[in-house]
Amino acid sequence: MDTLFFRDGTPFHLGEGGSVQPRGSFPPSIMPLQGAIRTALARGRGWRPNHPNRWPEELGTPDDLGDLRLRGPFLRFGGERLYPIPLVLFGKWGAELTRLVPGEKVECDLGQVRLPRLAQPVTGKMLEGWLTQDGLESVLRGEVPAVTEILQPEKMWKEERRVGILRNVDTRKAEAHHLYTATHVRPVKDLMVEVDVQGIPEDWNPEASLTLPLGGEGRMAYVTVSKKAGDQADFPRMPEWSQTEDTVRFTVTLLTPGRYRNTCSVIQTGPKGIPGRCISASIGKMVSLGGWDLKRCRPRRSVSLLPAGCTWFYEAKVEQLDQIKGLHGTFTGEMNAYGMGQIAIGTWQEGTR
Repeated sequence: MDTLFFRDGTPFHLGEGGSVQPRGSFPPSIMPLQGAIRTALARGRGWRPNHPNRWPEELGTPDDLGDLRLRGPFLRFGGERLYPIPLVLFGKWGAELTRLVPGEKVECDLGQVRLPRLAQPVTGKMLEGWLTQDGLESVLRGEVPAVTEILQPEKMWKEERRVGILRNVDTRKAEAHHLYTATHVRPVKDLMVEVDVQGIPEDWNPEASLTLPLGGEGRMAYVTVSKKAGDQADFPRMPEWSQTEDTVRFTVTLLTPGRYRNTCSVIQTGPKGIPGRCISASIGKMVSLGGWDLKRCRPRRSVSLLPAGCTWFYEAKVEQLDQIKGLHGTFTGEMNAYGMGQIAIGTWQEGTR
């Protein structure tokens, strides 16, 4: 029933950032979530901040997750898991939508490339939001999802601008000329942020429900813990291929933000380990990932990520189809243990109208 405060990687320390205001970020990145998850697990094993030596070694260090492996975060609304919209849908909410497909070769600063084009002439912009599992499976099949399968962010949470002021800890009085602003989010009822956690020792038995501080200002969140049956129990299905040609045309879409060592190369040619040849791509704006290092009491170093929804268009030989299918749901790039870089495999058709 309360608001939550998550932000992007814009500096938020006193004297940093200048006139650039930190923006709210929702759903939150994996960093505050992994911190909350590990803190809850550690408390269940007897750890407390005043007893740092009781920290379980299975939960790693400030720089690694130990035995844990995470997937997500995703949203769950009305009991159904949601996925970010791949950056191949164009149009207006409630109006006709179309897809992006590779266009004809053009000459640009990258040489000869096939830039994405609209399959049909419609007005609007790149669609940003969330899809149900059925909606994402439609997009992976090369189709346009139904209106009921698309959810706008405004339907699931609202942003609220807040103004605060610095308070002197000793005098408990406000300090003059020390205003700051922050963007909080107020989730609607039945909206959850969900993370799959693997690697918890079988004899730990974490609590089925608990409350814990999450995000900035220590706002409290209600947490439920449930067991899943299998890694792919909730994962979208890959499209079926009825391959009659020598060429396989497929897409690679980021379901979670990806961190890559050579981002420029990945933007142009796709993540490493993908068979075939990348012929086009639809890439969103880079996002920054920060966070707070609780042990060292300082901000984490900000890194740049490719956002969820980025999609690459590929062509490969039919002999590589089994290898392509094996990539569905796997991870690319770095920090895979944190759930970054998870991909879904789809299909596209040349000359789609």
